[in-house]
This record gives sequence, C-alpha cells and structure tokens, in this order.
Amino acid sequence: MTESLPSIVYAIADIHGCADLLEAMLGYIAADSVDRQSKPAVIFLGDLIDRGPHSPKVLDQVCSTLDIYPGSRLILGNHDFYLRELLRGALTYEDAVNWMDWGGVATVSAYSNRPVPAFENIAADIRRVFPHHVHLLENALTYKEIGRFCCVHAGIRPGVQLANQTEYDLRWIRAGFLDHIDAFGQVVLHGHTITKSLRPEVYSNRIALDTGAYRTGRLSAAVIRHDELSHFLCTELTESGAIQVGEWRPT
Repeated sequence: MTESLPSIVYAIADIHGCADLLEAMLGYIAADSVDRQSKPAVIFLGDLIDRGPHSPKVLDQVCSTLDIYPGSRLILGNHDFYLRELLRGALTYEDAVNWMDWGGVATVSAYSNRPVPAFENIAADIRRVFPHHVHLLENALTYKEIGRFCCVHAGIRPGVQLANQTEYDLRWIRAGFLDHIDAFGQVVLHGHTITKSLRPEVYSNRIALDTGAYRTGRLSAAVIRHDELSHFLCTELTESGAIQVGEWRPT
C-alpha cells in the first residue's frame, strides 16, 4: 500500500457551506502544487453542508477537486448523510427535524425556493439541476486509510476493527473516542467536534481538524508529506474581511 501513497495529502474538515474559505484553501493548494510540480490528494473529512450559506457551491468545489487531483475522496459526514437520504427519498421524519434544527434550512434554501417541508419537490429540484452532487454523495466513503493515517469524519470505536466499525460511529462518535488515550491501529484524522482551542489539535492517537469554520472563519487542513504530519493550513479573516491562508504549527 505504501508504494502508491501520494507524496502530499491534504485533509480538510467541516467546511459547512463556507465556500469562500474553501476557495481560498484550494487556491493555496493549487499554487503549492504548481510550485512543487506535484499532484496532491485532497481528502474531505465530511460536513460539506449546513450552517454556512453556500453549500451547493461547496459541493461544486469538491467535485472539481476530485476531478483535478486523482486519489482525492470525500468522506461522508453526518450532515452530508441527511442530504444523501433526502436525495434517495429515504429521509425519515425524525432525521428531517434534526437536520433542519442543525443547520439544514440553510442548505435546502440555497438549493431550492420551495418551502422547507416540501422535501420531495426539493429533492427533485436538486436531482435535476445538480446530478453531479448526487453522484458525489453516492460515491462518498465512510473512511479512507492512507499509510499510517485513517481518515474519518467523527472518529472510531476503540477496540473494534476498522472493517467492523458501524457507519453511525464513524459519522457521529464523540464519547469513547475523544477521551480514549491509547493507540489506535493508525493515527485518526477527524473533524466533527470543534476543538476547544479553535485550532487543529494533535494527540498521540488522533488529529482533530474541526476549527468551527462557519463561526470562526478558520478552515483547517492537515498536510501529510511522505506519510508524516508536516504542518497545518488555516484560513484567517483579516480586519478588512479578506481571507488569508497560512501555515500553522502547534507550539
């Protein structure tokens, strides 16, 4: 497996409809790949949608990135799961209520002018206008192993082989994972839970990348070079509202 590892991997977590932040991040990655004459892989750790205002544009950006950089993949987040279920016609009433309460209104409103309860018609609109988004979500993974790293959305259940993990745990777990201090089989790259520091956080067994982009303006990515964590990229908003992307390393 090691022979086919890309020389540079970017793992980006929890974009939540912040297309402007992702545009800046992807622009930085593109410029760096030109400078290095390399083709990186970009792994999106899920939660592309909700809360922020531009979820459809984020999915467009992710689709384009997967086309540009071979080996790039999307890990399905718990928020993305709701959209996929909507498009499948399988969204339950309970999930619909939870989704709307957790930021889904922003997403369906960005996709369609129909009133929020009209889920069947909203889904039909999305399938007609954005078939590539359907394809993206249907081909998303629940996890991705890259060398010594395991990329997931939320985390993994300790003591359970990766192949036997439930999709629910991979997308939702907090308790039992965040407080686990022993080693996993691989270093887990994850989002889902906003870090207390609002910066990427490195632990002995995991790397937490959700820095609350939709409320902090800080979208973060881990940069993996030759199967080792090199540094992080973080967006920052200037006083003028401009978006800067810079390298960041924990002190």
